[in-house]
Amino acid sequence: MLKKTTVAIALASLFCVNAASAVSLKEGDNGDYIRLFGEVGVGGHLGTNSDYNHDEFYDTKGYVDDSFATLGVKGQNRNFIYRLELDYQRRNWLGGDGEFELAIDKMYVGYVFNDYHWIELGLTDTAFDEYDHFGDFTFNKAVETGEAGDQENTIKYEAKFEHLFYGISYSYEGKHKSGLAQGDIVNGYLGWKSDFISIVAGVEARGGSEGVSKYGEQQLVGLGIRVKVIPQFSLGFNGFLEDEDLSTRKSGDVHLGYETFRNYGLTLSGKYDFNDSWEFIASVNHEQYEGWDVESPNYDYTELPAEYGKDRQWASLGFNYRPARDIVLSVEGRVGEAPEAAYAYARMYF
Repeated sequence: MLKKTTVAIALASLFCVNAASAVSLKEGDNGDYIRLFGEVGVGGHLGTNSDYNHDEFYDTKGYVDDSFATLGVKGQNRNFIYRLELDYQRRNWLGGDGEFELAIDKMYVGYVFNDYHWIELGLTDTAFDEYDHFGDFTFNKAVETGEAGDQENTIKYEAKFEHLFYGISYSYEGKHKSGLAQGDIVNGYLGWKSDFISIVAGVEARGGSEGVSKYGEQQLVGLGIRVKVIPQFSLGFNGFLEDEDLSTRKSGDVHLGYETFRNYGLTLSGKYDFNDSWEFIASVNHEQYEGWDVESPNYDYTELPAEYGKDRQWASLGFNYRPARDIVLSVEGRVGEAPEAAYAYARMYF
């Protein structure tokens, strides 16, 4: 889940763009443009399992709706770029209430130095957020990497060449998706793409809330790999390793007793493109969190032990069907220690 800023009148801010711009595409001879974009998706999680819903959903039900919509405008004027993007989504994360919220997902301005380098300033995704699931081909992403996602007060620099690409970002007084303080966040990635193999490595470090919330310091390393075995078949690997400090006790409003919890996760996925419309995707997954392990000195005894113990494994099999370039119908079934039995979704882009 991404960090959001909820606003009561967010739609009004979007439609302050004049009517012609809101419904048409403007292209200038010098490369300037204004574009409206968005998506609408309906679907959700089927057969959510209480035994494995340790930190996934706000509730355990036969069906958890995960419908989602995005509407945004982006543009360029000379070398300056801008983007305003609004999301309408369910608060499905643990601690949420499952209700819809309208939120600003991105709101930034930037500057394009040339065809290879640019910066963004404002509310935008942290650098590694774009590639944290690079080796995961599943539609409903499997093992969560846990990087910072979108953050306010962010400055990000990125560069992209024919094969090499990299980026770095800094977020002042970052926050968890729940709104709790996490401290300053530094985030970056380095990648290489080719026709046969592509690799992205990412890192993140946060300064911690210094007692304001349960979140202390953190260091995260992630790796994503894609290999095109044959033109129709690709393999992907995604993994992360994280050391996260969390408060184990509280005195008044001050959080104390920060302990380091080691977490890691791995996903191996494969994708077969049957034709231009059909693709079949499978994955096997493993994740392990020290806070789940009853034998760990850092185990939180205020929580009931998860059914799967200190780790869990599951597999998935599904398909994506694209009747048109901007429409995707997706179904994914899961077996093993998964928080849900299936995920079904229909999404249209414009």
